[in-house]
This record gives sequence, structure tokens and C-alpha cells, in this order.
Amino acid sequence: MMHINKKPLIHSNDRPPATAVDTIVIHSIYAKDHADSLSLSACFNVLDTCQVSAHYLISRDGEIWNLVDEDKRAWHAGVSKMPFGDDCRENVNHFSIGIELICEENTDFSSEQYEALALLTSEILNRHPITNIVGHEHIAPGRKVDPGPRFDWPRYRALVEGGISAGRTVRFPL
Repeated sequence: MMHINKKPLIHSNDRPPATAVDTIVIHSIYAKDHADSLSLSACFNVLDTCQVSAHYLISRDGEIWNLVDEDKRAWHAGVSKMPFGDDCRENVNHFSIGIELICEENTDFSSEQYEALALLTSEILNRHPITNIVGHEHIAPGRKVDPGPRFDWPRYRALVEGGISAGRTVRFPL
């Protein structure tokens, strides 16, 4: 089991009753107005100041931080809608787990982040009936662009698919 740090954020609430968590949403964050835009503390401050949250945040060196318990609804997706023809549910916060990766728009995500994200995803898959993994850009097109074109979906998918049990299907936005 991997080490996960705790940094509780208050910007969350209860999920609707009997809601199954079946989606993971990947985000990216940085503190554009801070001298060190990739600073962990600056990114925590951005989330707190904007009164938003995610369940997890992964630093540039692959350190994982739990910000909101998985049984709570974190405020990460905003106005959102699933992007699949057979799944157009709205209010994605209700049924998803949000994961933030610290990265600027014109910077590549680090190998440590992909490895930590894949390990965290595998653990989440063991706890929840996840059937969808999407980016914020997929559920809020025109409003959000993260994790953006520099996120390597095929790389992440290959890392995750090795840990998916036989017969289980997880849909990616590719």
C-alpha cells in the first residue's frame, strides 16, 4: 500500500444517498499568480481560496495528498456532464473522485506523477465500481481545458490497464 498524506479541505459535502462512485476525473492545477507556481502550498491555497476541492492531489515528485474523503462529494467538476452517448449524466461531482496533478499548461507531467496516479487509480478501482476515467476537459468542454493536451492518456491508460481485473471494463476518453 502506498503512503498517502492528509491535508483536509473543507470544500465538500455529502453525496446524494445511495450514489455509487463510478468515475474518476483527472485535473491539473498550478498557482499562476505565485512566484513558485508548482509549489504544493500555493496549490493548496488556490483550492482553498477558490472554495473548490478534489479528493486527491499529486505533486510533481509523485507525492499523494488526500484532501477529501472518498465518501464525500468534493467540489472539483463544477457544471459538468458525462461525454458518452450512453452516459450523459450531469453533476459529475455526485458520482466521481477528483484527482489534481500539479502541472502548468505548457509543462509535461512528470514520470513520478504518472506512476503515482496509476497506483492511486488501482487502489480506487479496488474500492469502487469505477467504469469511467475522464479529464475535466471531457466533462466541461468549452469551460475547462485540463488536464490538457500534454497529458499522455495512452501512457496512463497502459499503466492502469495492467491492474484491471479480467472481465472488468473501464472506459477512457480515447
